[in-house]
Amino acid sequence: MTERREAIRKFIEAHGEVSISELAENFSGWSEMTLRRDLAFLEKAGFIILTRGGARRIPYRYGMLEDIYSEREQRNHEEKQTIAAKAAALVEPGKGIYIDCGTTAMAFAREVPDCNLVVITSAPNIALDIIMRKEKPSVFMLGGTLSRKEIAVSDPEVPVQLEKLNIETAFMTASAYDPKYGFTVGTQTGAIFKRAVIKRAKKVVMMLDSSKSCGLLPFTFAMPEDVNVLVTDGKLEPEISAELEQRIALVL
Repeated sequence: MTERREAIRKFIEAHGEVSISELAENFSGWSEMTLRRDLAFLEKAGFIILTRGGARRIPYRYGMLEDIYSEREQRNHEEKQTIAAKAAALVEPGKGIYIDCGTTAMAFAREVPDCNLVVITSAPNIALDIIMRKEKPSVFMLGGTLSRKEIAVSDPEVPVQLEKLNIETAFMTASAYDPKYGFTVGTQTGAIFKRAVIKRAKKVVMMLDSSKSCGLLPFTFAMPEDVNVLVTDGKLEPEISAELEQRIALVL
């Protein structure tokens, strides 16, 4: 079901606006009733706008709330794996790294080499995954109130914990990117926390899959100039890629 809805969403994104008959022709294996249910789900999730007899894409995703973690984890799996493998090659043994929260960050955590590292994170699922799968890295878990949607600590007091921590490289994620407004997330607390991490890090690696490269959420936490390396899935729109290459030291 998730794969079907993702396929419908991508079809609408590619075509701008489609009718039910066009969807039925393209997805001949699914009934019109099923397609209508899927469109209703996608509209409720904030991905599309229903029209008379069809649906159209949302040109700007401003204000779109973060969706449930388990649903996000199923999307763009191949792209996240590509990003994770590229980013893991940047990990230096013997250093202190920060791993952000989110599904891309989880994919990255699983690719982190089993070597002497100090891993700092606000995400308990990432901390547990590293401890259970690897023998050599040590993990420092930041404390605070746990967000159900993000599966991460989300608390105004948490940035204080970062003030005495030294981070060699911060491996960060964003919910959306906009050329004018930079890297954004859906909550103010999340933005404040990410800014605090970037401030403490000597180097910032941003992991961004192409589906998030033309969107906007309410809170900016970084501009391209704040990032040293951008790791993508290689599927960015040419104009977005060219713009980012002008502003970030290295784009992979």
